This record gives sequence, structure tokens and C-alpha cells, in this order.
Amino acid sequence: MRDRDDEVWFNHEFARFFTLICYLGAIALLAFVIFMVLALFRISSNAFYTYESYQEIPYHRVGLLLGTSSNVAPGQPNEFFTNRILAASTLYHHGKIEYILVSGDNRHPSYNEPRQMIRALIKAGVPQERIVADYAGFSTIDSVIRARRVFMLNDMTVISQSFHNERALFIARANNIDAVGFNAASPDSFYANFKVKVREFFARIKCVFDVYLLNSQPTYLGDPIAIGDAPLPKQPSDKPKIRTSKPKLPGFSVAGLKAQALEELKLHAKERTDSALILRQREIARKAMQEAMERDSREIATEATPRF
Repeated sequence: MRDRDDEVWFNHEFARFFTLICYLGAIALLAFVIFMVLALFRISSNAFYTYESYQEIPYHRVGLLLGTSSNVAPGQPNEFFTNRILAASTLYHHGKIEYILVSGDNRHPSYNEPRQMIRALIKAGVPQERIVADYAGFSTIDSVIRARRVFMLNDMTVISQSFHNERALFIARANNIDAVGFNAASPDSFYANFKVKVREFFARIKCVFDVYLLNSQPTYLGDPIAIGDAPLPKQPSDKPKIRTSKPKLPGFSVAGLKAQALEELKLHAKERTDSALILRQREIARKAMQEAMERDSREIATEATPRF
């Protein structure tokens, strides 16, 4: 009977514990869903920093052109690529940017997005010396962060389609980059747009994890690269600086007082202590008093002798 009561009590407590775990899991799931929804809304809010017209977009010295493949199939051009090239060349020819940083994937020698973009931009009338290539832009987060940490851009214009610009600007603002986006036209194909939007949904979820939870960094960084006449950061030097002033004398700091005390001890190390001086003075005083008493005794004895 007792065993059955224990079994009933265990089942009851286990049911309560399982219910509590379910409640906590539901609360955690709800909090995560709310967090993701707010984060996705924040990515979408970057649409306020994108422009459709080259006449309205503010000037930035460098435009970051995000890469994609030039063809969707052999002999079939990629409209996303073509429209991005058209948007970047338009900004350059109207003086809204001076340099174009093309950033794309070059993981394999047979696939080189930056080289494809450079060729297309030159055909569109952009001088080659105004184009800078980033061959390590394997993803959007690689391209944006490398623009800041390798190419030393504090501000820039991001050039891509609107959905891509919103995500790129989200990453840029998370890395203290003052950036705006210029929206290239999207293809007319419903299928192409639908496929990209589905992929973009999952790309944004991954972006939230990369920025807020994982603090993801580029696959490769490297030494700073200057764009145009931008100065490179100064390298630290271990060479000693030339002394232009006299060395300061030690003040009343603890170290100075200790040094001064040591010097005084060295100077007075062989001097007599106060006790030795006192004993010496006492000895001299005792001898002087003894001599005075002896002298007085002789004088008294002389006076007591009768005179004839």
C-alpha cells in the first residue's frame, strides 16, 4: 500500500514538473519569436536609408557594389547583376561617388565575381583606376565589415537591390558605418523575385544571429588597403623618441622620498648616533666637575693654613 502511495505521489510531482518545464519552454519560445520579429522589422526599417533616384541620394566618396553571378545559366544573363552594374555606373557618371569597391566571391579560380563586375563596369564607361576589387566578399557580412576594417571606410553608398540593401545597411550600422543604399532595379520575372525573397527571409534570420548572437566576423581580413589618395593608418614604431627637454628631478612622490632617504642614510652611515654623543658629553662633564672639586679642595686647604 505504501509503495502505491509513493508511486502516486511521484507521478503527481513529475506531472507538475513536466508542466512547469512546458510553461518555461513556451515562454522562452514566445520571447525568441518576439525578438526575431522585432529584429526582422529593424532590418526592414533600413529602407528609410535607401534611395531610388540618383538625384536625391547624398554624395559619398566610395560606393560598395555587392556581388552576384553574371549569369543564371550558360548564356543567360543575370538581371540582378546587370541592374547593379547599371546603378553603380549611373552613380559614378553623375558624380555621386568617385570610386567603386566591387566585393564578391572568389573562392575558386573558376568563379570570380569581382572580375566579372570590373569588366562590366569598364564596358559601362567607368575608368579602371576608379574601381577597387575585394576578392574576399564571400557574403554580405564579409563585404560590409571588410569595407570598414580593411578598406577603412567610415561612410559609403551600398549598391544592390532594395531587399539586399536593407540587410547590408543593418550590418553597416551595427558596425558604426554611416551608409546609405542605392536600389538597383529588380528583374521583371515573378519567379526570380519570388525565389530571391524566400532565400532573403532565411538570410535575414541568419543575419540576426550573426549580428546579435554570434558576433560573426569576415572569413579573411588583412592589412589596410587605401582607396585612391586616402592615407593609410600610421604603423606603430618602437624607436625611442628624441629627448627635447631636461630630465625631471624627482619630486615629492613616494619613490622620490624613498630615494632621498636612502641617500641620507648613505651620507650619515658612519656618523655617531645620538646615544654615543650623550654618553661622551656626560663623560666630559663628569671629568670637569671632578677637576673643579679637586681645585676647590686645594684652595680651601690653603686658606686654612695659619700665616706667621
